Amino acid sequence: MFVSTRPARSTTVTDPHAAPGSAAAAGLAGPTLVVSWAVGATLVLLSCGGSAPRDLDGAAARGATLTRELGCAACHGGADQDAEIGPSWVGSWNDEIVMSDGERVRFDASYVVSSVRQPDLQRRGGDWRRMPAYDIDQLTDDELNDIVDYLEALG
Repeated sequence: MFVSTRPARSTTVTDPHAAPGSAAAAGLAGPTLVVSWAVGATLVLLSCGGSAPRDLDGAAARGATLTRELGCAACHGGADQDAEIGPSWVGSWNDEIVMSDGERVRFDASYVVSSVRQPDLQRRGGDWRRMPAYDIDQLTDDELNDIVDYLEALG
C-alpha cells in the first residue's frame, strides 16, 4: 500500500448562507467534508468484500467470483468475510453437519449441489433463513461445479 507523506490538498467550501462568523462561513467545513467523504468511500469499499484468495485455480477463482456476483457470499461469507444470514462455508468442507431433522450428512460436492438446486430437501440445523433454489437457467452445472471447487478450496 502506498502512503504519501505530502499533506492532502483540500478545497475550502464556504456556505454563502451561513451565519457570519460561523465555521461554514469561514470555509472551515471543507476539511470535514473531505474527511467525511473519505470515510464514507472506505466503508463502501469494505462492504463490497475483498478479492478471492490469490492461490485459487481457474475453477475455484471463477466460483469465488460467482458467489459474490450471485449474492451467495452475502449470506454465507467467504474467504474474507464472516457468515451473517446462512451457515458459513469456511472450514466446512468434508465436515459432518447436522440437518434440522437430526440427520447427519457430509459437507461435500453432493451436499452442495443438492442444497443449491433443492435447498428445502435437506435443511441445515440452526436458525437460518431459507435459501432460494437456483435452477439450471440461473446457474449452469459448470458454474455450480466452479462454486463447489471454491468451497472445497476454502476447506
